[in-house]
Amino acid sequence: MDMKLYDTIIVGAGISGLSAALYASRQKLSTLVISKDLGGQLTLTDLIENYPGIESISGLSLAQKIEKQA
Repeated sequence: MDMKLYDTIIVGAGISGLSAALYASRQKLSTLVISKDLGGQLTLTDLIENYPGIESISGLSLAQKIEKQA
């Protein structure tokens, strides 16, 4: 079995984990995110109105946007 080395391993894909993955990818670091599902508690939030740069968005949509950027 081949083993792959990563510069960064992030446990959890909530807003903090996804943000960390986004910033790691911007620095061209090979990154592995370990989580059973995308977004964590964020996906259960109906409406977010205080996230910088976004007027109003559902938690699931925000998690999907961050995943695309990472």
